[in-house]
Amino acid sequence: MARASAVKMPPETSAAHGCEGARRVLALMLAFTADKNTLTARDLAAATGIALPSVYRYITLLRETGLLAGDERGTYRLSARLIGLARAAEAAESIIDIAEPVMARLAAETGETVILVRLIGRTAVCVHRVQSAQRLRISFEPGQALPLDRGASARMLLAGLVPEQRREYLAQLAGRDQEAAARLEAMVAQAARDGYAISEEEVEKGVFAVAAPIFQGKRTIAVITVPSPLVRAPAPLQEKLLDQVRLAAQAINEGLRAGRRALRGYQSHRYPAEHAGLS
Repeated sequence: MARASAVKMPPETSAAHGCEGARRVLALMLAFTADKNTLTARDLAAATGIALPSVYRYITLLRETGLLAGDERGTYRLSARLIGLARAAEAAESIIDIAEPVMARLAAETGETVILVRLIGRTAVCVHRVQSAQRLRISFEPGQALPLDRGASARMLLAGLVPEQRREYLAQLAGRDQEAAARLEAMVAQAARDGYAISEEEVEKGVFAVAAPIFQGKRTIAVITVPSPLVRAPAPLQEKLLDQVRLAAQAINEGLRAGRRALRGYQSHRYPAEHAGLS
């Protein structure tokens, strides 16, 4: 039987001590995207705002732990080791088991790509995708980070936060641009009242998007989003797309509630004495 071995952390780990160091390491990793899959140290410094000497220290840490690979030209990429981590993360997303058939049906009905987005740390992340069969389509990859200051998915995720958390997320933007932060806060509040969010050419040029929330109890745990090229989503069809996305979100929410009820029923049947006094 194969034995799991612990990752040996290098001496440079001390360069990334504490929460701030961890945030910086994660920021470097999240700077990589499908379009920007190879970056230099200077690229990483520019993308994250981390000083170049610190970037080199974190690169050393990430290479020693096998999460980053580099070449003789001084460019770096995320290593294949992360593929296994991505698969493990996706397998752990129990919501995907329920969302997948609904997303597939929605993709077939709309002819568009459907994505499931969650708030992970301070980043909106695509955790699952059902790709459109159309030749012209919007492409998203599982694990891809989305901007948190624009777009339907981000607004719906922010709308699901309690006010204190929402203000904390918006505070960073307010430090850079108070007017933009105020506009975003107003749009987030509107999305919370409406129960959905729409955007047009905010994340990608020529793209209209609709997002609706997925709940665990009263807490928003994800959003289901359909991004569509504007050429296939003129104004008369946008209302229909909105209805389709909201119905899909409702179906996922009902599936999650049914799953929790089934689990509670299983536990009560298996452990009646423990649950006899519970209301």
